[in-house]
Amino acid sequence: MIIQFLRYLFGYINFRAFGGFADRFINLCTKEGIPLWNVKHINGNITASTTVGGYLSIRPVARKSGMRVISTDKIGLKYFLKKHKSRVGILIGVIILSVIIAILSQFVWSVSVVGNTTLDDDLLLSAFEKYGVKVGVPVSSIDNDEAATLVMSDIEKLSWASVNIKGSVIVIEVREKTDAPEIYDASKPTNVVAGEDGVILSVDVLYGNEEIKPGSAVTKGDLLISGVITHKDGGEKTIHADGYVKALVKKQKNFSSSDISLYKINNEKIRKVIFFFGIKIPLGFMGESEFFTEHKSFAQSEKNLLPLGIITQYSADFSEEKTVVDVTTEEKIALFSNALYVREILEYSEVRNSSVKKVENQNEMQYSFSAQCEQEIGVLQEIYVEKTDDIQ
Repeated sequence: MIIQFLRYLFGYINFRAFGGFADRFINLCTKEGIPLWNVKHINGNITASTTVGGYLSIRPVARKSGMRVISTDKIGLKYFLKKHKSRVGILIGVIILSVIIAILSQFVWSVSVVGNTTLDDDLLLSAFEKYGVKVGVPVSSIDNDEAATLVMSDIEKLSWASVNIKGSVIVIEVREKTDAPEIYDASKPTNVVAGEDGVILSVDVLYGNEEIKPGSAVTKGDLLISGVITHKDGGEKTIHADGYVKALVKKQKNFSSSDISLYKINNEKIRKVIFFFGIKIPLGFMGESEFFTEHKSFAQSEKNLLPLGIITQYSADFSEEKTVVDVTTEEKIALFSNALYVREILEYSEVRNSSVKKVENQNEMQYSFSAQCEQEIGVLQEIYVEKTDDIQ
């Protein structure tokens, strides 16, 4: 590859020789030190390549061997420039672009995070940015191990983190801590009772006696799986009962229009910020405010965000004066509150359906949120056994 590059840099000539003694021609070229490569001998004709200097020295050799030599192609940088001298601006532009790309490749173009389940991407990216892992900084300035260690010390929910640099792209891998399972004393006798009202869907007994059947309605505290075992002789034994009991449970929550506290917004401001390789160029002024948020819109390749884009920033202050909302806005707030309520339930159960009902009551609207959920309702309840001394 190096030899090919040097040949292209200094230039070389492809030629064809014919009409004489081909073997004598090649031997004379070797004797005179004329370099030849890509030599092909077909039906008395020779095609080959040689340097520019070699071609200038080849004609005396050709005469001695009775050959005629004709150049077929001139290859090299100087021939390319000569051929495209009218387009030298394009060439210069290509060179400048190549230099810019080479320089920018030394900086971070994109940072992404994978492996998180509950922790927000923006939270993690901001934490790593605090320790220099961000778009626009030189790749060589990043200390992978130190940044990962410092972020793990800041965010307790992380059990492991790694900063992986692939060219100009950084991929942060994280693992979140999992809560240790609740440890209970299996030697203590227990019953499984209902933690909530509901209709039983399924009962899976691990230890103990099943005291309820699917389809039965239960209230909170009802016995589901008994830890009291009765032997054939009438004797009883207490064990640690356990199992899984799934039930259909109704959830309900009330919300009143008087619970809505909306305040008038003052001093709203919107500003655009140009983002280029970590450099932020604000287009306008924005002072301190009570509320601030921003939306990032970056150019994107097939897989990664590119370090070019526009950031839209919004800020506002709130007055102490409450604002009155119309019925439509009030209903939207109620529906949003219901969505938050359903999302809360989804953390520990499967929501079959949900609904919102409204009733006018004493000059205000009452909203009732309800949902039908499938969930595990069995909870352990310890059986307390009273010990008595034997009477002699």
